[in-house]
Amino acid sequence: MHRARALFVLPATLVAALSALSGCSGGGETSARGPAPTPSGLAHYTPATGSPAPGASPSSTAPKECVRTAGMSVEQLTGYLKELRSASGGYQTKGLTLDSSGLNFTPEDIKRPCEAVAVKLAHYWVDLKKTHEANVVSGARYEYSYTLVGTASHPAGPQDGRIPDTAPPGASACRGTVSVAYLGEDLPLQALPYDLKLADTTAPVPVTVNGAGVLSAIYVSPPHPDSC
Repeated sequence: MHRARALFVLPATLVAALSALSGCSGGGETSARGPAPTPSGLAHYTPATGSPAPGASPSSTAPKECVRTAGMSVEQLTGYLKELRSASGGYQTKGLTLDSSGLNFTPEDIKRPCEAVAVKLAHYWVDLKKTHEANVVSGARYEYSYTLVGTASHPAGPQDGRIPDTAPPGASACRGTVSVAYLGEDLPLQALPYDLKLADTTAPVPVTVNGAGVLSAIYVSPPHPDSC
């Protein structure tokens, strides 16, 4: 497996944030130009709520009302997917989401893509190392580093459902994860967030990743940093 690694030593302000075992990091996403992805064939999903029953084969026929994405640039496709609402139609809902179970595609009917869109997903380990024990004056301090677990391309759409084999790897005592859904060129480690915070939950939280065509990113905190 191809692996890449970089060490980020937190400045004093970020170390202080890591001293408290509570809170979470939030953020939005950015997009940039990059080479356009090649749309792939229809995805075979585990049906989501309201989707066809298990065993039903996705139809090769595109929806009656759909958006042609084959000729879009990375910038155009990123904007389209980030603006695509979920089937509920609610304000600020997303048709393509990333959570603890992986990627899920449930877009509104009138703007769904006519063909499958190739979405890249990268997972990274977040390894903690304690550099200063807690005392009466200050809390414990940590450094963290990233290691690429793997990157793969997954077809999203035009059928609804959760995309298999996209869930983040499980966190361990001193190891959390960051997962990023994106289009275009692969992300350098320098694009990953430098301001992660320890939390008392393993529920994923959104984080900001600076990279070409980034759609969304989530962070799962290490559950037991005191043992690091």
